[in-house]
Amino acid sequence: MNHDDLDIPVLTDIIDNTAAPAAATAPDAGQLVAIEQALAERLAAELALQVPVLIEAALREHLPQAIGARFQAELLNVLTNALPAAAQAAAGELSAKVAYEVGGLLEQRLQEEVRRALAEEIGKLPSSQS
Repeated sequence: MNHDDLDIPVLTDIIDNTAAPAAATAPDAGQLVAIEQALAERLAAELALQVPVLIEAALREHLPQAIGARFQAELLNVLTNALPAAAQAAAGELSAKVAYEVGGLLEQRLQEEVRRALAEEIGKLPSSQS
């Protein structure tokens, strides 16, 4: 065997040198049909063993995507129907919250202005330290 190529056999390593002269004669039509039939049977047997493995691998790879796509389509359908009502409810809640916060800020600003105005007016009064 050829050990330089990671122990991968080459054709000359597999074929027996003594069989080469015998193989030089061309097979007749009957032998070709028999060889072809034997190869077809061997390939069919190999494929029969591989088909279930290939189907399982394809199902493992593509089924979650197909289920995911179906789930995504259903989810989008449900969201399309539910989003307008949810958006309206959220907008109502948000506007109420904003109105409450604006009211609180206005009240705080009014108190600050009243305190400032009172302090200014008190500062204008004459001192009663006489």
